[in-house]
Amino acid sequence: MSTTTPTTMDWLWSNTLGVITESIQEISSLIPDSILFGSLLLYFLTQNLAYGVFGIFVIETVLSHRFFSWLSSQSVGPSRSPLMPGVICRSGYKTPQFKPERMFLHDNYPSYGLYSITSIATYLWLATQEFANTMDTMGSEWQSRAFVAYSLIGTVVLLFAIVRWNKGCESLGEMVIAAILAVLTGIVFYIANKRLFGTEAMNFLGLPSLVSKDSQGSPIYVCAIEKNGPKTTA
Repeated sequence: MSTTTPTTMDWLWSNTLGVITESIQEISSLIPDSILFGSLLLYFLTQNLAYGVFGIFVIETVLSHRFFSWLSSQSVGPSRSPLMPGVICRSGYKTPQFKPERMFLHDNYPSYGLYSITSIATYLWLATQEFANTMDTMGSEWQSRAFVAYSLIGTVVLLFAIVRWNKGCESLGEMVIAAILAVLTGIVFYIANKRLFGTEAMNFLGLPSLVSKDSQGSPIYVCAIEKNGPKTTA
């Protein structure tokens, strides 16, 4: 009976693949805490209002999930099976050393991880759609960016759902319920934040706001240089 001795390349490949898989799972587990801290850090560094409002939205998402979880427990009782793994599927930072960082309990029904990433994806989708026409008018270099953003947002949510389902953290029914509630939450809070802080608070890229002067009833002035000097016509 012959046995094949694994080569160095096989060992490196298996270990590299394991590290990549574990890293992806750990990154997915840190959502949305990592997104919240990252958005607040970007706001303090850039003073861009969009990042600050986005951080507020993440907090709103956490609180809304707490509400839905409480509503579910009060109406039908605890919905999560006690046999589900705890630490493996728990979202957020797993180290218990800095407990003030763990302001909220993250392993509540329905699927806190998928709920948060879907709600955030809905918010970013609507923010991209808000300025899609602006990007279309800025030339060929910008016209495809909205489509690329939509594709990446959908891919991230799909991969996140696959990782959670592959780990056996939630059932398919729980994930569907979480996704539906997250989409509705993202739409409601996007509209509320837009009305409260203005459209510029959704402008992550700092794009110009293009307004038709004809629709505003303002005159359009065209400046032309002639031989006798500049001339302005209305």
